[in-house]
Amino acid sequence: MTYFEETRRIACENDAGRRIVIIEQLKWPKFAFSDRPAGPVFDYMTEDGQIANKLDDNNFLLLLTDEVFHRA
Repeated sequence: MTYFEETRRIACENDAGRRIVIIEQLKWPKFAFSDRPAGPVFDYMTEDGQIANKLDDNNFLLLLTDEVFHRA
């Protein structure tokens, strides 16, 4: 089982002016192997559950709609 911890919320806007909030979650795996210790991984999603991919520090891509949002 994996544990998630919300770390921050990021206000974003696309070029058309649509605003959304991206939630950054810290994902901790429950198990780790001795040769590869478990490290944190960040996942991103919107408040309504759409999956987002972080392109760089200021840009996110919504995977279902192919929309790019910029940090507001």
